[in-house]
Amino acid sequence: MADSPEDEDASPADRMARPDFLRVQFRQWMEDAVAAGKTKDLFELEMWLRSFERFFRIKNQPLSEKETKQLALRNWSEELRLVDNVLLRTVQLCTSILTEDQVNLARFDKYVEGYLKKDDVVDPYIEKLVRQNTPEAGLTLLREALEDLHTVLMDLTRLSRIPYSNFTAVGKMLYREVRRSHILALLIDKKFKPVHDRIQSPAIATTIRAIREPTERKHAARVFLELFRLLHYLDFADPAHADEDALKNTILIFSLITSETRLLLTYLQGRVLKALSPDSPAFALYDSFVYCLPFELKKVINTELLDISVTRQPDIVRARVENSHGILKDCFQQSVVQLAQAFDAQVEGHDIFPDFTAKLEQSLGLRDSLARLIRAVRRYQAARDEYMAVEMKEEISHFYDHNMKDLMYRDWSGFELFFIEILKCTSLPALAQISHRFETFLMTLYREVQKRSILQNVSSPEDVLGVSSPV
Repeated sequence: MADSPEDEDASPADRMARPDFLRVQFRQWMEDAVAAGKTKDLFELEMWLRSFERFFRIKNQPLSEKETKQLALRNWSEELRLVDNVLLRTVQLCTSILTEDQVNLARFDKYVEGYLKKDDVVDPYIEKLVRQNTPEAGLTLLREALEDLHTVLMDLTRLSRIPYSNFTAVGKMLYREVRRSHILALLIDKKFKPVHDRIQSPAIATTIRAIREPTERKHAARVFLELFRLLHYLDFADPAHADEDALKNTILIFSLITSETRLLLTYLQGRVLKALSPDSPAFALYDSFVYCLPFELKKVINTELLDISVTRQPDIVRARVENSHGILKDCFQQSVVQLAQAFDAQVEGHDIFPDFTAKLEQSLGLRDSLARLIRAVRRYQAARDEYMAVEMKEEISHFYDHNMKDLMYRDWSGFELFFIEILKCTSLPALAQISHRFETFLMTLYREVQKRSILQNVSSPEDVLGVSSPV
């Protein structure tokens, strides 16, 4: 696009303020990122910048009702320590997205400008970056700001207590620094981008195209995009790919997901349900989303993640993050499948998510393995002889070696304790007492597995545990 004569006389800031110029430059930046193989880094950068804005809003924090009412009394040092951790990751992403030549040039410019410091400005290098309204200048300036803020937070988080006023002040500073660049502000404000947000599933794409009514098709496409983006965020909160030091950082991601899900619910209530006929195939489903999704959020924010920032035991942190990730991933995937089936009953979960069938098979396998183990325990309790004791121990060892990994992480330690206690026990009467407690524990696990939403439409054998109805 050629510049008009007026553009030639305009300042860089004035040119950037024009929506058409900004859109062209933003589109070019996205295309360059794709060409350079930086798409994933760009999405992660956007996610963390969005997370900063949402994390400092109290309604997205995993706080108890009591703590919410006593914000001024709370110590916010752990929350700022998490922010500091993510600041460092964001600095890495800024450096990664910038080319090596751009990084080296920025370092050289900083050296020269520092060596030739002027008396009338604090930092001529920063002044130069502020004047250059380009994506590269915006990233470099952001990196500089985050590094400075990291230096401040390193000392601030060493204090024994950080009040709420300091916490919110850091949030405001972050907000201003991120939005100093028009391009970075657009990166956050323009949610859906072709480089990130495409319907990759052929089954979903076909389903959307088959919706005849334009308004209904538009709303369905938007809801699908929202759900897929939430699942994309969850990929970065997967505890299977995070070390112990990074697990707590996922609290920022869960704050973002909480906020984005609430915005989706507002969209459903304020736009979608009002525009659709109650006879529409998706109306009842959208209405159920509005009712059910808040319960899933509440499980995560008000139960699983409650006070996790101050939790010291790594096992507890991992278990809670794992539970939160599992609850929300299952919820969003089920929502996608149900919405697709509202328009096309022939669509199956495995048509959309490659791991959907695997998860179903895994849950069925775990349920059946627990049932076999419970039967073995009951056979020993009925006979109380050495032969049945050996059989029970062998069944427990088999479950430990092959199936325990499919339990929720929080249940591993409980199973291991029983496993060790039973294997070491040589007294048949004592073993009977232990096995009774173990059976109660196993029954609880079985019921929890049976509650998994992926098994809700899968029938359970009538006599799976020797009873007349499913457990």
